[in-house]
Amino acid sequence: MKKIFIIITTCIFLSNCSKLNFFGFGKKKNKFKKYEISEYLWKSSENLLSKYPNVESNLQEGFISTDWIVSAKNPDTRFRITVYILGSSVKHNNIKVFTDKERNVSGTWIRANTSISFNENLQKIIISKAQKLESENY
Repeated sequence: MKKIFIIITTCIFLSNCSKLNFFGFGKKKNKFKKYEISEYLWKSSENLLSKYPNVESNLQEGFISTDWIVSAKNPDTRFRITVYILGSSVKHNNIKVFTDKERNVSGTWIRANTSISFNENLQKIIISKAQKLESENY
């Protein structure tokens, strides 16, 4: 009787291991859920910024950032865009866009103001693309 009890208990434990993710077995968490970051906002942001060189991203910290972007039309002005994903749902308050702008004055880069509407427009574009991605996956 004792052997049967041990065998049944072992079988139940082993079958539940796959559901509870003991010892590395079972269903692994999606990396976006692990860090509580919206997969759709992340992918939309990456897609938008991927056309620029040297894009740095850190999923654990929740940010994507470009290197300095210099336009061929205006080589004396450069921009750097950073996007922070702050939550796991596609909401306006779960994404922040920051833009640094500098102007070259006599060989020295000097910080300049960026327009708030530029950041807001980037944010709207990312949210719109994220909503579209989200609706395609449901």
